Amino acid sequence: MNVTLEQARALDALARHQTFAAAAEALHKGHTAVLYALRTLEEQTELVLLDRRGYRTRLTPAGERVLEHCRRLLAAERELAAACAEIRSGWEPSLRVIFDGIFPAEPVLRVVKQLRAEGAGTRFHVSTEFLAGVEAAFTRDEADLMVSLLPPSLPGLRSYALPVLKAVLVAHRDHPLARRRGPLRDEDLEPHLLLTVRGSDPRLQLSTGPLETRSTVHLNDFASKKAAIMEGLGFGWLPEHLAGRELKRGVLRALKLPGGAIHAFQPRLHHRAATHPGRAASRMVRALTGEEPVT
Repeated sequence: MNVTLEQARALDALARHQTFAAAAEALHKGHTAVLYALRTLEEQTELVLLDRRGYRTRLTPAGERVLEHCRRLLAAERELAAACAEIRSGWEPSLRVIFDGIFPAEPVLRVVKQLRAEGAGTRFHVSTEFLAGVEAAFTRDEADLMVSLLPPSLPGLRSYALPVLKAVLVAHRDHPLARRRGPLRDEDLEPHLLLTVRGSDPRLQLSTGPLETRSTVHLNDFASKKAAIMEGLGFGWLPEHLAGRELKRGVLRALKLPGGAIHAFQPRLHHRAATHPGRAASRMVRALTGEEPVT
């Protein structure tokens, strides 16, 4: 069966306007062209679609059922036309963004919200990974943008500096470490559980790095890590944007270390230099970095 859009339009127009003449006028077609389209549609479906008795031609029950499918064809045509118009206007069909889970999601999602409000037809795929997993997912998923803490090993990337992120070594106020006064030494920390997200990486150069080999609890993300710390399960590093409110309220306490309990990270945004970012990706780069994307 090879139902055409012309046949679908003819059946839809007849159902809406109820006469062949009115349907032909709505379609800017000749009366005979509409008759021919509907006759051939009945031949192809091998169904009686029209009840021609009486003053007005009506659809039979079979015609009503076929009309449902014809209208789906017409809706698909409209969607295709709209998608092509969006692509011609510069909106890429899809945009994949992968960022390290320590980075706040709000700046990325804010840009997505703004672009959607402007009518961008781009399909956004936003996901999180951690440390070396960010680059692995960027390569595996052929993503367009990635925000990472670790320097990537992939060649041919264009990189942009993002605002520095700070992480604080914290414990719940009822945890034994939170009640200690003065800087904590390694031997003070060793008896307690250091919580990590899927393990860490020596390239981060965290002062607690030597303790991580003894950690027996690895969380899937920073939300889970924060929940575990709030439960008093152990201590660990949390980004300021996640710990700030609880630190102000005194529910969490920053642990004192000889070298300081705050660690600064320099996240960077990357895209492939050989591919100029599309309209949505360019807006993402500008919003997050303040720079104009270049190849």
